[in-house]
Amino acid sequence: MADCKSNYTYENWAHTLKFKPERFCEPDTETKVVEIVKDALARGGRVRTRGGGHSWSHFVVTDDTLVHLDRLNKGLIADVLKRRYTVQAGIRLKDLIHNLALDGLAMKNLGSITEQSIAGAISTGTHGTGIRLGNLSTSIVGMKLVTGTGDLLTIKESDADLLDAARVSVGALGIITEVTIECVPMYDLEHTTYFSKFDDVIDKIDILNQENERFLIWWLVAPIGPKDNVLVITMNPPGTPPGLLGQAGPPAAAGGNPLPMDTNDLLSMFLNLFPGKPFHQLLKRKGRYNEILTIPLLPVLHRECEYAIPAENAPEALRALKRIFDEGDISTTLPVEVRFVAADHSLLSPARGRNVCYIGVSTQPNANEVYSRVEPIMKDFGGRPHWGKHFSLKRSEVEAMYPDSYDKFCKIRKELDPKGVFTNTLVQQLFD
Repeated sequence: MADCKSNYTYENWAHTLKFKPERFCEPDTETKVVEIVKDALARGGRVRTRGGGHSWSHFVVTDDTLVHLDRLNKGLIADVLKRRYTVQAGIRLKDLIHNLALDGLAMKNLGSITEQSIAGAISTGTHGTGIRLGNLSTSIVGMKLVTGTGDLLTIKESDADLLDAARVSVGALGIITEVTIECVPMYDLEHTTYFSKFDDVIDKIDILNQENERFLIWWLVAPIGPKDNVLVITMNPPGTPPGLLGQAGPPAAAGGNPLPMDTNDLLSMFLNLFPGKPFHQLLKRKGRYNEILTIPLLPVLHRECEYAIPAENAPEALRALKRIFDEGDISTTLPVEVRFVAADHSLLSPARGRNVCYIGVSTQPNANEVYSRVEPIMKDFGGRPHWGKHFSLKRSEVEAMYPDSYDKFCKIRKELDPKGVFTNTLVQQLFD
């Protein structure tokens, strides 16, 4: 088949997933995507789609046909007046950001990196931080999808149920070929980093969310010394009143460079810093939104497990994690990242129906041992996993996590993919 080859090995960026599909296809038109799906349908085959390769989960795995959308990467329609931008689904976020900027537009929010494709980012529920800001998929107001019958389905904003199913769909409904994004005017943000202690922050999460447009925590679970050092990071429109953080001590060091992410490097920055106040300002810088919200792709290979728990459960869940880390003298390669996301309506979104606190644990080489302790706690506190990261779930658990939407998603999946063209063993395990 055109645009397909047989000698290809997939490996994700972290080198934790590696497999060899029977065929690897890189279509450059929607018509070719349709042909690939119809071929699989005719022979009883299976198709999975890869994006930027920045996921750890096994949704991408297949021994049949793997489709890569990198050649479907063009901007299509820029409706600047309505602030809507239509692009092919394979475009990488970094290129999308550049294209939008040419028209004075911006994404409402971003996650930490921009190497992903827009389709992969929304399909796994990729998110940034901000208790009044949704994940990336909430910006999608329309899309085109090649279904399991080989039809090209146009989903409009008025198709509420279909759009709610397709925004975060882990590739189980079809191949997204095009999306329309609701954008905002270009904006700047001010990034401020504060040093604090675990106990001084945890009970102030609610007020920090109220006072800041975007707020997150990096908790340094270091291999040496105490495990209660915390960085509080705010990313606000310039001129936002500092609120509670206005009581912080003066900056320990002037600087405008992004923080290192490695736990040991961060700890060395302020090992001798003993603030006399609950918060001590470390760094402050201002820039365009994408420069403030993102970090360079980390050279540190690691695994990630991240769960979204009801926001009100965050303090208790974090304290439960700290007891485990202290008891077992556990350390993590990168800081434990604590972020906040607004509720949405997508059927499989981890933030469906509730504001959430995402707690992400990134580590290597002790990931299996750490996640065996962390994941049960996240589930006990009502957590739902980030679909692109490490998780261990049974079908019954997914049903319980999405009591009002699981059946609706499965019904729509059967309608759009009646022969199971877009299945693999994980999709079958969770949704069949």
